[in-house]
Amino acid sequence: GGQQVFYAMHHIFLTHSGIYILVFDMRELLELSKSNEALKYLLFWLRSVKLHASTAPLILAGTFLADMGERDNVTGIDFLLRELVKSSFSQIVPNVDEELVYFPIDNKEGLGIHKLRRVVEEKARDDNSVSEQVSIRWMALLDKIYSRRDRKQSYLTLCGDIRHIGLEVGIGSSVEQEAALA
Repeated sequence: GGQQVFYAMHHIFLTHSGIYILVFDMRELLELSKSNEALKYLLFWLRSVKLHASTAPLILAGTFLADMGERDNVTGIDFLLRELVKSSFSQIVPNVDEELVYFPIDNKEGLGIHKLRRVVEEKARDDNSVSEQVSIRWMALLDKIYSRRDRKQSYLTLCGDIRHIGLEVGIGSSVEQEAALA
């Protein structure tokens, strides 16, 4: 979903009640021919999350930890990232255990994954929206949308269809329908 072709649509998926993990390849930050482009890419996504979900936690996760070799590479990347974010991105969740601004991980070797998972779980527990009560009609609306999608094998439900489904489940106002879908 981070490819340039999706840039025009990504804001649709960013909300204040999310937890965002910006995943990047640490090798690209260490390779001189790729580092400037990688930093631009990171800055784009940092700014985008800040703009569209300014209060949501943002976790930076660098992949390919097993390929980093010396600890100096991990701390060098931390220096680059700290320069990039400075004090502009207060929503970034730091890696307190390692005193880094990001979480170095390796999917293949499983390195750092448990720390990342623990922080995501902590942030999810801290999010009040997780425990918000939701109207049963709102759940019925979502169930009917999914049911229609599954029957038609279509990924798209038009606004007129939503209005009709909303009326079926007892949500008459378009304001409440929009709130249910937010």
